[in-house]
Amino acid sequence: MVMPMRQPVPPPPRRTLRTVVIVVSIVMVLCTCVAAGGYFFIRGIQQATGPASQAAEEFVADLESGNADAAYGRLCASTTSNFTREAFVQGLSGQSAIRSHEIIGVNVSNVNGRVSATVTANLTLDSGFVDRHTFTLVQEDGQWKVCGQPF
Repeated sequence: MVMPMRQPVPPPPRRTLRTVVIVVSIVMVLCTCVAAGGYFFIRGIQQATGPASQAAEEFVADLESGNADAAYGRLCASTTSNFTREAFVQGLSGQSAIRSHEIIGVNVSNVNGRVSATVTANLTLDSGFVDRHTFTLVQEDGQWKVCGQPF
């Protein structure tokens, strides 16, 4: 008896294009997720640090423009209890005037429900000296106020 010859089985069709489309789609979805996550992470940080940074910016701008009354109004209650307005103005008059400033760092923390911040700024004085100063801020009545040694 003669056995019929077996025909070779053709190889399965290649699906290279489909594989490439799937891999590219997965990579695009991952990139989109990473970008969106990064955006919301950065936005969250800005929302947390922005108001404290703005409060320090306004305080220093008041000092820079010579508006001691406005700067005094940005101090927290514990600091104003230690410095009268007159003592604050007198302390400022003994300091070199601020010519310009740059906020270089902001840190907001919440410890047991007490929210505080530190804002670091480079203060360029009239003499040309750059003083790196760290301002401590606390929230009072929903507003950031400068606390501690203000100058």
